[in-house]
Amino acid sequence: MFTFITFDIYLKRKIIIESKKLEDFTITKVFVTGATGLIGTKLTQRLLQEGYEVAGFTTSQQGKAKLVDAGVEAYIGDILKYDTVEAAISDYKPDIIMNEITDLKNVDMSANTRVRIEGTKNLVEAALKNNVKQMQSQSIAFTYEGGDTLATEETPLDTQSTGDRKITVDGVEVLETETARIENSVVLRYGLLYGPGTWYGKDGMIYNSFKEDTVTMTDGVQSFIHIDDAVEVAIQALNFESGIYNVADDEPVKGDVWAAWYADLLNVNPQLNIQPAEAHERGASNAKFRDHGGKLIYPSWKQGMDPIK
Repeated sequence: MFTFITFDIYLKRKIIIESKKLEDFTITKVFVTGATGLIGTKLTQRLLQEGYEVAGFTTSQQGKAKLVDAGVEAYIGDILKYDTVEAAISDYKPDIIMNEITDLKNVDMSANTRVRIEGTKNLVEAALKNNVKQMQSQSIAFTYEGGDTLATEETPLDTQSTGDRKITVDGVEVLETETARIENSVVLRYGLLYGPGTWYGKDGMIYNSFKEDTVTMTDGVQSFIHIDDAVEVAIQALNFESGIYNVADDEPVKGDVWAAWYADLLNVNPQLNIQPAEAHERGASNAKFRDHGGKLIYPSWKQGMDPIK
């Protein structure tokens, strides 16, 4: 038997179906600390491009304006003050927290370590209070204990170190331990960051040192990662299983080899004062990251550094 459906009935059914589709479709909300920093600025934009809803945590009105202009919801606060962190998290109610904050304005290891320790603790406490189930934290791949081979994620941290290195290692240890309190947690241990705006980029600290008469460094093994790869891997890692991952390119290199290459790239001829490597200058293996399907734009620092930017 044929049943005639009027247009208004058809339209009502269509609206009900489309409304149901919208109910089933939810946008993942990501809260980014260090959102106006070197990685954070690029990361927030890439997250938006990938279809995430994004909020950024910043310390100033200027930072807030920068985020808002870029289409990112902005919260002003201090990562070292729990009440401001918790207020932002409870208001935004993120699904994921991405912890990208550092404090290297004055190359002050103590200040950076304080951010890693106190800041991460504040983030984790706020996340647990507000039932956030996923968190990713930025760490570094050059705090391992000494050895003759590339360090893996199973290599112990250099807890017996001293001085500034000990301060840095302590900060990394707490950051990673705190992050692991979250149900779905990933720590990305980045190699030496290079690219525009870094120490290795044009007018950066390392770049400028090569423009001078003498460069002093060791022949230890270095593992690099381009800043654009750091951003892309952070997005890829949102789908990684919980754990720690070294994020570096496929070509670890001895310091003296790299220094000669970099001097040629800049067309300069400083005196290279190469010192024997410290035991911890061993580089990092990216095998685990690669085994999990990790992809790189620049598999080698030679590709990413030339031309210099």
